[in-house]
Amino acid sequence: MQPHEWTTNDFKGDPGIDYCHDKLLFANSLHTLPERMIGARMRFGMAIYCRQGTALITVDGLQYRLEQGQRLSYQEGSLIEECLASSDADLVLMGLSWELIEATEALNTVVWSIADYVRRSPIYTLSEEALSLTKIYHQQIYKLCHSPNPLFRDELLHIHIQALLYSFIREVSEEIRQATPQDLTRASQQARLFFDLLAMRRGRIRSVSEVATLMNLTPKHLSRIIKEQTGETPIHFIHQYMMRAITQELRYSTKTAKEIAFQQGFSSLACFGKFVKQQTGLTPTEYRKKLQAGEGATPS
Repeated sequence: MQPHEWTTNDFKGDPGIDYCHDKLLFANSLHTLPERMIGARMRFGMAIYCRQGTALITVDGLQYRLEQGQRLSYQEGSLIEECLASSDADLVLMGLSWELIEATEALNTVVWSIADYVRRSPIYTLSEEALSLTKIYHQQIYKLCHSPNPLFRDELLHIHIQALLYSFIREVSEEIRQATPQDLTRASQQARLFFDLLAMRRGRIRSVSEVATLMNLTPKHLSRIIKEQTGETPIHFIHQYMMRAITQELRYSTKTAKEIAFQQGFSSLACFGKFVKQQTGLTPTEYRKKLQAGEGATPS
């Protein structure tokens, strides 16, 4: 069975969660992760800061030991399998949607490098300077989350979150520079970012213009880069990733075709059915029966 997938909004009302928004989740002090996160896939990136104690957290089959003064970061789409915390553990949790992350201007030019760094080094020990700044930002975010005055609250939260992201970039900038292959061209970096975005969005990107906007490129420029790097058009890969996600839902979930269509961003069930028919030669219902009978294969 497919694991549950949660957005930041799904954690409204969870004990210990201070703030839920369509782009942000924040918890100032948790002993362990919310129960519904365990065994589930997060549709947002997450940073877990250990203020005290230790925690063993298993993400995508890998176990990480998080100690005082360390931060564990992972990207959208990760599956949390276990969280074992010491009796004195005190964790700060922040979940960020891709839209919120990409709105940070400094990330526009280094987002691929940052994403690659987080994949390779999910655990990071903060310096004294970063610890001091992190404490200040967390306190301010916590105060804003509980302020009775809603005026500009979201805007101020965004500013403090951007400050945290800028601080992290400063911390790891030299390590990123040293780890980035010197022969990696700008075009190949952009191509890798293109595929990273398709993977992180799990088939929810529908058009070349949509991903081009995320990359601050024109659709024409992006199309030229992907064609030069792969020999295929960007829409070819966009449709591949869309069908991978649709196939997984049809094969393993109990969602109706209408629910899957809505989840994947189709404007109507008819548009969804037309797309699946174009890609497979079958209606969603026919394709689901074939998959569940073991006769279909997940698109590669």
